[in-house]
Amino acid sequence: MSKSGSSSGNKSQGSSRSGIVPKNSPPIPRNRFQKSGNQEVWELKETKDSVIYKVDLPGCPASDLTYWIDGNNLHFFADEPVMSQYDHDGRRYGGTMVLNPVASNVKGATAKLRDGVLWITVPKIPGVNIKLTVIEKMLNCKITRDDVVG
Repeated sequence: MSKSGSSSGNKSQGSSRSGIVPKNSPPIPRNRFQKSGNQEVWELKETKDSVIYKVDLPGCPASDLTYWIDGNNLHFFADEPVMSQYDHDGRRYGGTMVLNPVASNVKGATAKLRDGVLWITVPKIPGVNIKLTVIEKMLNCKITRDDVVG
């Protein structure tokens, strides 16, 4: 899963979501305004029937969310509105999640943006019991809103 922006906690010497932090990774600054809760910009929850991904996209309205599924990939984009009175161009967010087609009903994945949080729900395939692992890599992809089909 690709992340845009960062307000996550500094866990460079501890464990991360995948349990492994690269030795040469730069420290991630802690959001000093966040008083409680998970410091990561994304988190994952597994239920009996689905896997739920939560991605922080602060300031982005639900009407601006664009997402689509391409094979095993779920691409998403959202922009924070421009606020000219504050000389603020707005932040742009986007990413790609690679979903496991063996354990997940990829075509059944849905995404909703509510109060600046993107909730992606991916139904599990009944009867398939695979240990969930998360491997995070930053990719330099040239996927844009112009690539949206439909």
